[in-house]
Amino acid sequence: MMVSNNGKVALITGGNKGLGKEIGRQLGALGYTVVLAARDVTAGAAAAAELVAAGYDAHTVRLEVTQADDIHHLVSYIESTFGKLDVLVNNAGIALEFDGNPTNADKVRRTLEVNLIAPYAITEALVPLLARSTDARVINQSSILGSISNAEAAWEQVAGFTAAGYSCSKAGLNMLTLIQSKTLSDQGIAVAAAHPGWVKTDLGSQAAPMEVDEGASTVVTLLTIDRAQFPHGQLRHNDDRLPW
Repeated sequence: MMVSNNGKVALITGGNKGLGKEIGRQLGALGYTVVLAARDVTAGAAAAAELVAAGYDAHTVRLEVTQADDIHHLVSYIESTFGKLDVLVNNAGIALEFDGNPTNADKVRRTLEVNLIAPYAITEALVPLLARSTDARVINQSSILGSISNAEAAWEQVAGFTAAGYSCSKAGLNMLTLIQSKTLSDQGIAVAAAHPGWVKTDLGSQAAPMEVDEGASTVVTLLTIDRAQFPHGQLRHNDDRLPW
């Protein structure tokens, strides 16, 4: 049975698995048209087909987030297929330093490219389409591991999870969120960051205490709360504001 469409289009990067796919599932159940962006075309198509089978309006598009040509094609696809964009979730991310080997400059550089530079480039490219929405929202998928205040206050607890590339990329993403919140507001685009928690995903591992549906809830809440209550430029986990 098809879910009634609410007229809003949501694009989720890294949408073929884990948190990205679950965010798509929850938004689809709420009537959003969902576009799952994935660098693996086959996996993206399979994820979209799964949502369609559940009665949701779901699509997929190829996106390697670090490739300018793919970003250009993404914009053209959204423009020609939907004519606007209401929601962008910058969810795609990597954590190369948690492989048991030492951190090096190459890992840091690649992590910053995916986790920080790509969300900047993708958002900037999609601003004209977001500006056509009457309720445009951008959510950057961040982490408490990018909180400088938290690292300073609780270093003994977080030291084992704090890596130069990953944590710096998320700290930078938090600052980018604040900048975008200020600079895009005059175009009607609301921006915030989300910390999903420690979730059972490929990145979080099965040791994590939270299920994927729980981890997706912060982003979904930010996308569905009343516009007047939207926490512009903040880093949030569920209903809580987290420190920079």
